[in-house]
Amino acid sequence: MKKIVVLGFTMLIISAGLNAQDAWKKNAIKSDLFSAFIRTGVVKYERAFNEHISAQLGFFYTGYHPRDSQSELNGWGITPEFRFYLSDTPAPAGTYLAPNFRYMKLDVYDGESMESGTFTNLSLAFNLGKQWLFKDIVTLDAWVGPSYNFRTVSDVTGEVDTGVEEADGFGLRIGLALGIVF
Repeated sequence: MKKIVVLGFTMLIISAGLNAQDAWKKNAIKSDLFSAFIRTGVVKYERAFNEHISAQLGFFYTGYHPRDSQSELNGWGITPEFRFYLSDTPAPAGTYLAPNFRYMKLDVYDGESMESGTFTNLSLAFNLGKQWLFKDIVTLDAWVGPSYNFRTVSDVTGEVDTGVEEADGFGLRIGLALGIVF
């Protein structure tokens, strides 16, 4: 009886392993390639719901301190995104359109003037991108698209800087990420 249970359990494991090889990989974890240059950590998780639709949630934290400067920039941001894949390959591979939203809050400190404040940015973007899969495990994701930004800057007293309204408006979001698919 013990041998039958072990044999049955072994066959179940082998069967699950064979089915897993044919399974459609729906998840990806990625990080932006250039964010390390500005001391920013980025993690993105993408989940495909079907062959043409996926959602991605990105999170970043920065502790940027420019060289030869006493200034500091610390904060975080989050970017939820829906992706509509236009190609025949199942998501998360192929060409896609991706409306998204970004919220970021950064604490700013200028060491020369000894002033500090908070920078908040809300943006709406619409990206066109392409994601490639290599060896069925590595993903390379490139995107570009317009964004519209709503920005506020306040100093420690909470007064809004009068030049902020001029900073609101259109921008360009561009990126390149590398990750794994599972």
